[in-house]
Amino acid sequence: MTWNVHGAAQPDLGRLAAVMVDARPDAVAVQEIRRGQARRLATRLGWHHEWVFKHNGYWPLWWRAEGLAILAPSPLDDVWRECLSHRVGRRSHHRRVAIGATVRRGIGDDLHLADTHLATNPPAERIAQVVRLLAALPSGDRPLVVAGDLNARDEIELIHSFAPAGLVDAEGADTSPAVAPVQRIDYVLVPTAAEVTQRWTPDGGPSWAALSDHLPTLVEFRSAPSSGAAPSR
Repeated sequence: MTWNVHGAAQPDLGRLAAVMVDARPDAVAVQEIRRGQARRLATRLGWHHEWVFKHNGYWPLWWRAEGLAILAPSPLDDVWRECLSHRVGRRSHHRRVAIGATVRRGIGDDLHLADTHLATNPPAERIAQVVRLLAALPSGDRPLVVAGDLNARDEIELIHSFAPAGLVDAEGADTSPAVAPVQRIDYVLVPTAAEVTQRWTPDGGPSWAALSDHLPTLVEFRSAPSSGAAPSR
């Protein structure tokens, strides 16, 4: 599951938690969330979490720093963090980062999730950030998922740039703006051989817009059509 929660607008963490509980994801990639918000949200859920600093345009008000987080009901391990933008200061909202972790769902059933929020700059900059992201991804035989706000509006070339990591777009509905979505900029990318068994994005409306300017997206998949393992979501 992925969701840009627009943390600067002080979303209702209780309502965010309720949506996540109802969705029952194995892990959630969250963008635009403050460290304290991520911690409090994980506490409400009783989940594990990891956070990475993205930028802080309000320094020295350190608690207003924005970042990304991974939340999961299972333990998180092998955590890594990566800066994807070059020569961009830590106070600038143009700074871009990624965070990844292994979700320890059970013996032989681990999942590696990478969470990112790509630039709003021209497509070439987003593609360059994808190249840096792929270079940071760990190797191994566990299923890999990349999720987040890619700021990609029907950019086939950008989606294809994930192919070297064996990832494809799981597809889905429009996610922005939440009140009446007309564009999909939030994505879940899954292994090429995966069988997608479910996609969910709410229709949007005022109640969703009160939570964030983006809608959440959930994807459920099996690592391979013949696999007997529980689906990932």
